[in-house]
Amino acid sequence: MITLNEAEAIDVGLSSVEERNESRVFQALDSLTVIAEDFLSENEEADASRVILSILDIAQAATQEGMEFVTINSVLALGKLAKTAAKKGYGSVLNRAIIAIGKLGRTAASNSLEAGSKVAATTLMEIWNLSSPKMKDREEMVAFSLLLKDIGSAAAAQDMEEALLNAITCLGEIGKKEASESLETETINTILLLEEVGGLAAEKYFDEALSSLALSIEDTGKLSLKNGLHEAALQSQWALETLKVQAEGKFLTNSPIVMEMALDSFKLTGVTETDENTERLQEIKELQKKVYSDL
Repeated sequence: MITLNEAEAIDVGLSSVEERNESRVFQALDSLTVIAEDFLSENEEADASRVILSILDIAQAATQEGMEFVTINSVLALGKLAKTAAKKGYGSVLNRAIIAIGKLGRTAASNSLEAGSKVAATTLMEIWNLSSPKMKDREEMVAFSLLLKDIGSAAAAQDMEEALLNAITCLGEIGKKEASESLETETINTILLLEEVGGLAAEKYFDEALSSLALSIEDTGKLSLKNGLHEAALQSQWALETLKVQAEGKFLTNSPIVMEMALDSFKLTGVTETDENTERLQEIKELQKKVYSDL
């Protein structure tokens, strides 16, 4: 296949999406991926970031047209570029690729492309696992969680429980790793997002997804207690109590039982909300808004 130059690839990619010419879209995206790799090898971070945005533009357009193979291929290409950027220490390129993958996953879910949304969430986790949470800054960790939450929320809106389950599993893994490394603010952030997604799952009567989510919050709560993260453990308890009420309100069968058992496994007694708790939650919500504005 002939490799196009950057300008040609962008033009061919966008026009081929309109024509639904999948093979030409692949040619354009493959060419742009090679160009981005070359820029990375030449230490041209700004140029690589620019090309990643072009890949995202074409892939988003293709995803909105239901071209799921293009979506999957684009996510995998962006994942490869992200891993290369991580190895070279190019933080700006890495962040650009992470955001692109998250946005593409959300668009895939919004357009009922289940496989595409799953691949995006899984690819985000592969990138996350390249380093310890303590090697990431706080805003980067919040961004990962927000992107996964968005994929899950979009999946729930389209009645795709399997895609939602996949996003929940990824979010749960992040929460557990944050708790295991005693990162309390980050852990609470992820618990809040799990609770938000759980509310959507309850609205859709997704009993299995809610049960899985309850187990993730339980594990995070236990790890929080083990590592002395009292507020995170308390937030886990509150999230389970809230979701249990919502699940019962929808007359779901299994998830209220799972949540009750989860609460029994680490429930804190005689604890009430304090000004410190409230202030911490407000700080986290402000942090989420700030990170969202940069996505």
